[in-house]
Amino acid sequence: MKTAAMRAAGAGGAPPLTENTAGSAQKPLTISQANTLLAHALAAALPAVFFVQGEISNFRTYDRGHAFFTLKDAGAELPCILWKDALARLKFKPKDGLAVIARGSVRLYEPQGRIQLYVETLWPQGAGALELAFRQLCEKLRHEGLFEAARKRPLPRLPRHVALITSRTGDVLHDVLTTAWRRFPGLHVSLYPVRVQGEQAAPDIIRAIQRLNVYNEYLGEAESKIENQKLKIDLILLVRGGGSLEDLWAFNDERLARAIVASRIPIATGIGHEPDTTIADLVGDLRGPTPTGVTELTIPDVRALSAELRNQAALLTRDVRRTLTLWQTGVERTAVQLTAGMREALRGRRQRLDQHARQVAAIEPRHAIAQGWRRVEEGQRRLEQAARERLRLRITGLTAIAHRLERASPAGRMGRHRDRVGHLEGRLAAALAARLGGARQRLEAGVRQLRGVSPEAVLERGFSITKDQNGAIVRKAEQVRRGDVITTRLAQGEITSTVGKPKQGTLF
Repeated sequence: MKTAAMRAAGAGGAPPLTENTAGSAQKPLTISQANTLLAHALAAALPAVFFVQGEISNFRTYDRGHAFFTLKDAGAELPCILWKDALARLKFKPKDGLAVIARGSVRLYEPQGRIQLYVETLWPQGAGALELAFRQLCEKLRHEGLFEAARKRPLPRLPRHVALITSRTGDVLHDVLTTAWRRFPGLHVSLYPVRVQGEQAAPDIIRAIQRLNVYNEYLGEAESKIENQKLKIDLILLVRGGGSLEDLWAFNDERLARAIVASRIPIATGIGHEPDTTIADLVGDLRGPTPTGVTELTIPDVRALSAELRNQAALLTRDVRRTLTLWQTGVERTAVQLTAGMREALRGRRQRLDQHARQVAAIEPRHAIAQGWRRVEEGQRRLEQAARERLRLRITGLTAIAHRLERASPAGRMGRHRDRVGHLEGRLAAALAARLGGARQRLEAGVRQLRGVSPEAVLERGFSITKDQNGAIVRKAEQVRRGDVITTRLAQGEITSTVGKPKQGTLF
């Protein structure tokens, strides 16, 4: 009787039966026939689905996307293959040394006569696939520096326009809007509805982030071309209510993490409850414990702002009062110094005037008077110019201080301070004008006195001045002799005489 194997071999056109060493007749098989028999035998004898546990070794992914690796334990190894589509469905990335449970079917790869496990899916041992995938992605992104605080964008202190990315349904939207408008009633909030659970959630959120950035870019370009009343988005809030790890898995998507990092608009997240942590929370610019919590962290409270402004206004008012007091004291001190300086200057001018008067008496009267008058006028002009320059510099400094105080203080209070400054400037200018007027009057009185004692005035009263032929003033009779020519100067004209014989009893 022929066996099933012999019938299968005979059907393939094998050579005639020959005697073997044992004396029995057997038809030899080709390698392909033998492997086919083995493949059928394995398929008939083994269950359709195998569950095998072991450690991954020599994991390799090739160009076409298929993965080949070995599962091993302490005593044996089993070659495995994981097709591209099955690899894409895994929630984690297989790697060498990872203990896993594999589900698949054992078949013979006939071209090489090798038994392989054709893996349909893998589960990590000791941790769930989602948890392992989360840890792996965290490690990868942390190595790239995406969790670093220095990379994250600063959030605006007073946002005017906030974009909200969340589901249109549920309590989260209501809670966030209620909290935002309670804290800042004038805030502009825009909703971009997305799915927050399932396979399409991550692509929806990525698309929302990208479109909001494009919207901001459009407004930035339009500002220079048209009149645009729309507000650019200052902040994005990405929020979702609580749920299981599977419910929140869309927020652990690597593509979403990179979209958050690439956004030019700051993004704050409030996903799940306080213990929940997602990759989106770790790469976002700010993480809140809950949707309501992140709203409170990013939207300022108008009552707190008002209190802060009142406090700042009080501090500013105190500083302005202190500055004005110091400034007024400085003005008064400067006025005293100017007055003292003017007195000292006038005293010096008076001394020089007396000196000039003495010098005038010793030289030609008319020339001396003209020169003295020029000096008096020059001194008066320089004194007035110096006083005006010092006054101009002081007024300029006071005006600059007033302008700074006006910019730093409330308008009403600065108006009153400006009036006080103007009043002080007027008083100072009037005081300086009065000082200058008094100095001018004293100078003119000195000039009049100088003119009264000048030789010209003496001549007008009937006196005369006699000079010898050398031009020297004759003060004594002994200075001339008989025959000398002398010149007598009167108030009007001169008389030239020759000294004659003296009278009886004179020196001649």
